[in-house]
Amino acid sequence: MSGKTGSISWKFNRFLSNLAFRFRKFRLPRRIMGKPSLNIITIALMAFAIFLLSGGLYTIVEIMSGRALTMIPSASGWTFIYPGSLNMQTINESLISGMLYFLGATGFYLVLRSVKLAYRPRQAYITLIIGLMLVLLIVYYTSILLQAKMGG
Repeated sequence: MSGKTGSISWKFNRFLSNLAFRFRKFRLPRRIMGKPSLNIITIALMAFAIFLLSGGLYTIVEIMSGRALTMIPSASGWTFIYPGSLNMQTINESLISGMLYFLGATGFYLVLRSVKLAYRPRQAYITLIIGLMLVLLIVYYTSILLQAKMGG
């Protein structure tokens, strides 16, 4: 009985090694696969986070259901802000908030970049000022957007 079990396991092992040998031609070369760049991974994750935070999934669901709004009529004309509700938004509102998130992330990146430029004080100072001004402008405009959305 042990001889038969041994021969089955030997045949199975040989089958698996032959199978691995057959599938090896479907592998991609090492140069193509390589290690993905850390910068590309970071940018992709940031883009996905901005997409989620700005309401990209909500916009896609609204477009698929046929209830998507781009502009809303108001007493003073047309607006892209859905007033009085934090649970609903227009497509333009999600695009504006996504742009603001992107500019805020760019401002924080410039602040981080200025720290890395410590041996070039003039360039570090200019980069720091531009980054901080960008972050402060984005905080101001997002608070204005939120106040307009709440009806204040």
